[in-house]
Formats: sequence, structure tokens, C-alpha cells
Amino acid sequence: MNPIITKETLFEHFAGRSTALQRAMIANWLQQPNNQIQYVAWLDDWERQHLQYVADEDSGFHNVMNRIEEWNQQQSPTPEPYQPIIRTLPVSPRWLVAATILLCLLAGAYAGRNQLLYQTQETAFGETRQLTLSDGSQVTLNAHSTLRVPRFGFGNKTRAVWLTGEAAFSIQHTPTNQRFVVHTNRGVEVVVLGTEFDVYDRPTGTKVVLSKGAIQLNYTRPSQPVRQLRLKPGDAVSVDSSGQLTQSRLTQPEISTAWSTHRFVFKSTSFREIVTLLHDTYGLRVVLKNHDLANRTVTGSFQANNADEFLQVVAELLEINYKQKDNTVTFFE
Repeated sequence: MNPIITKETLFEHFAGRSTALQRAMIANWLQQPNNQIQYVAWLDDWERQHLQYVADEDSGFHNVMNRIEEWNQQQSPTPEPYQPIIRTLPVSPRWLVAATILLCLLAGAYAGRNQLLYQTQETAFGETRQLTLSDGSQVTLNAHSTLRVPRFGFGNKTRAVWLTGEAAFSIQHTPTNQRFVVHTNRGVEVVVLGTEFDVYDRPTGTKVVLSKGAIQLNYTRPSQPVRQLRLKPGDAVSVDSSGQLTQSRLTQPEISTAWSTHRFVFKSTSFREIVTLLHDTYGLRVVLKNHDLANRTVTGSFQANNADEFLQVVAELLEINYKQKDNTVTFFE
């Protein structure tokens, strides 16, 4: 018999007041993907009603600086009111050097705060890397991408990461049903419990493709309410550089992560899109001698372990020539 889990039951669970039997029922109920979507939605409702305290790091830093300034002022002698004599005191070069060093150290500490709080994984052009997070989740980072993960409390207090570039995620479902959140630079936030999906976030746009499980996608735009979408396997959501959101269905969502095995799949893909891919993946600048080449399309699947192999195959498929000098590639007929 399937357990009946209500919103009130989950609210008690989120507040830490559920019994062992209720937690077991919730875990059984979450085996269904549709229930996972409902769980995330109710969790979001509960968190909005029960805002958690988040330390204001900027405020704390400025408070410390203000205390240092107050202490410095207290160390300066206060002139007597009956001695209105103003003297220009000589400034020692050693004090100037010491002050300069102190300011540099403070600036460096402030700039390096993110390095202290977060661990950053980066890939170079043409490089992919497989990562295992402390909660057991698997991440494959595509070329020229960055993943930022909290150094402290990840897996216990939070499971939030920040992505720039592209990555394929396989999220581990935790016993406490803790949600995993992927933040991007374009206001797209992916919220999951345990699932497999691909996130692409580069200057040309953002795209999320769900292969397995369930996703809640939150899209935030300035001065507009948060838009929430619930995705099922095969759903794809794209946000272009202007902020326009579109949703579509894919018959083969696994193609979105073919790059993780250095395989490229094209279906009537314009050469213009391939030019963007060459830049994002290999850092190449492409010059077209004939601008009509941009509208040609490519259909096919092939393996390419590096930029040279990729260029050779694409040139053969389009029946064109190319020459490369440093990071610039010129295509011509």
C-alpha cells in the first residue's frame, strides 16, 4: 500500500518533528519521480515561510575594519583644549611602508575570502574532468568550465554549487532527502534530490537537459517574479543571451552529455553553432572566408579526442578546407 504523504506531514518533517515511521514512509514515497517534484515544491514553500539565518560576511568584515579604525583613533593622543597649536609631524618612511603592506594584506584577505570559503575546480580548453563530491554525487566538468563548491558544511548544511561552463551531474540521493542546487550566472537555478542532468551556462546562453529523475527549475530575472518549472526526463529548457526562456522535448536526452566521452553528435547543426563550440571547447578563433559557410549544416556522430581530430572530421563532412595558425582557424572552399 502506498503511503499518503500530505503537505502538513512534510512540513512537520522539515521542522525536525517527524517520527522514525514517518521518515520511513517519506523515503518510500520519494521512490516515485512525481513525488520527488512535489517534495521539492513543498520544501521550497516551507523554506520561504521559515527563513534561515545566513551570516552576512560583508557586514562582519566591515565591522572588524570599523573596530580597527576605532582602536587606531583611541591610540592617537588628544590635544589639550588650551594648546591650539597645529604642527606638521614628520612621517617616517617606515610607517608608510608598514601602512602600505597592511592595506595590501587587508585587500588580499578580502579578495581571497572566496578562496577560503569555496573550493574551485577548473578545466582548461580541451580538457574534461570527473569529480566526486563529498556527498557521493558525480560531476563531469566539460572544457573551459568552473565549479565552485563550499569548503565547509557541504553535504550537511547545504548542497549548493555554482557552475560556469558546462557539466553533467549524477546526484546522490541522501537519507535526509536534502536537495541539491546548481546556481548559474544567468539566474537559472536547478533544484534536485537525486537525478541525472546536464547544465550548459556560457555567454551565448544557458541550457538544462534532464535525462533521469525530476528537476525543479527556478528562473529569476530582474524586477520579475521567480518562474518555476518542473521537468521530467527528456525535457530541455534554454535561456538565450537576451533572457528569453524556451522549453522543448528531446527523444534522446543522453546526447546532451555525449561530450563527456569525447563524442560529438550533430543533427542539422549549423556551422555557426559549431564555430561557437570550437571556441568554448578548444579556445579557437574561427575565420570564414566565405560567409555562406555559416549557414551550412552538419549531421553525424564522431569521436574526437582533441581539436585537430575535430577540425579534420568537420572539414571532411562539409567538404571544405582549413588552415590553422596558433589559435586561429580559417575555413575556405
